[in-house]
Amino acid sequence: MSFGGGGGGILVAHTHDPAIPRDGGSLAANATSFSLANQSLLVSDGVNIQELGIGSDGDNLTSLGGALSWEAHVAGDVLASNLVMANSTTIGDYTQPTSATCSSSAAVSPTYDDGTFGAWTRTGTEFSEAANVISFNATTRVTNQTITTDLGSTLSDSAWVLRAKLIYTTLTYGGGKTTFIEFGMGSASHSTALDNSGITMDFIGLQGLAEELGYGSWGPVGYDSSGAIDNPTNPEMDTVAATQTYYLEIKRLSTTSMSIGLYSDSAFSVLIMPIETKVIAATITGLQYLRVGNGLVGSGTAGNVLGGTIEEFQIWDGVTSPTSSCAAAIDDNVATSWLSDTEVNPNIYVDMASSTTTSNLALYPNAGTTETEIKIQSSNDALAWTDERTITWSNLTEGAWNYIRFNIRAAQYWRIYGSSGNARDLQIDEIKVLDAVSDANVRNLHGHIPISATDTSLNNAGV
Repeated sequence: MSFGGGGGGILVAHTHDPAIPRDGGSLAANATSFSLANQSLLVSDGVNIQELGIGSDGDNLTSLGGALSWEAHVAGDVLASNLVMANSTTIGDYTQPTSATCSSSAAVSPTYDDGTFGAWTRTGTEFSEAANVISFNATTRVTNQTITTDLGSTLSDSAWVLRAKLIYTTLTYGGGKTTFIEFGMGSASHSTALDNSGITMDFIGLQGLAEELGYGSWGPVGYDSSGAIDNPTNPEMDTVAATQTYYLEIKRLSTTSMSIGLYSDSAFSVLIMPIETKVIAATITGLQYLRVGNGLVGSGTAGNVLGGTIEEFQIWDGVTSPTSSCAAAIDDNVATSWLSDTEVNPNIYVDMASSTTTSNLALYPNAGTTETEIKIQSSNDALAWTDERTITWSNLTEGAWNYIRFNIRAAQYWRIYGSSGNARDLQIDEIKVLDAVSDANVRNLHGHIPISATDTSLNNAGV
């Protein structure tokens, strides 16, 4: 190598910069000699050039602790933190979770209550109404002592809840035949009889008795207009013979089942006795009339008295619980939703049954949400959670499917976590996951985009 000038002078410091006279030319590829192993690399340690030997077959060159190094390739994990799949916007590609767990469930407003009922109409004199308080004084077994109000449309044939407050003021048995009243939902108005001598309507409700054992009892009943009677053959819920206040809950659980509960408190949290369930006829349909009446006919018996009031009526149609259900977010029905209480960090997580490779989540947000920011989180034990995305709620489209992409992850549980730090409501209609992404798709259809777990400026696709 010649630096000009000759004479065997001392070689001065130089940089091999062609732009500097007498500094030497560029180091030529394939001509400059180093004492390096075959296929090794030159890297800088900040002061000197260092040699990095070639890795083993299949190794990946990566940064580890601020230095370049070779890392063994793990099957199915090609730098997973930067691996993404195509952003599917076809809801049919997404899987329904097996279960959901939420931080809280808010009370849901009833479909019908004292503020929505119309006029009450009656037949007979043993039942009356004032300001949606029904007073009863059943003393005889005569035909069709009834008072009803028309809801205006029929309830679901598989799911509804009816609640009311019952106050017994008089409960005596004078001998002879038992005196009955019935409270529930029927398919006909006050002018139609409900009795066991000729049933002409469908009915689901509670049957109250003043009978020979000296106390009142309640049991679930279901009639259909063909004459089938699903009433209790023996008292199923007993109450002491005293002036008391009870809170009644009637549920239609399916087309063929119902339940009743008798509670001591207005929060319906303290049962007087276990909830009773009953199989009923699937042909009981068209229930549209809230009804209180004398259930059976026959000769009157002096001394029998069932007296008191029923009030504070509430009806929830199409559901089996008056509170929001976690399961409503995974019931494959965008017309139902889960709603949290107002709380800090409201959240819900879904279980995919096993840990599988996942890269997208489909979310159907509800406009009832007041939370302003959410995190998409993953976990394999539902205890330790990893942030995958942070999303400003206003960037979501409410009332529509939103397809949210994140770097590929193997996980069993996925959580929507309210992260604004303020007391807010979170309401979600549906959650689905693009579950079990195949190894073949990972190999052939993946791309490399580092999707930030905290950058809220990214769109749902992560770009």
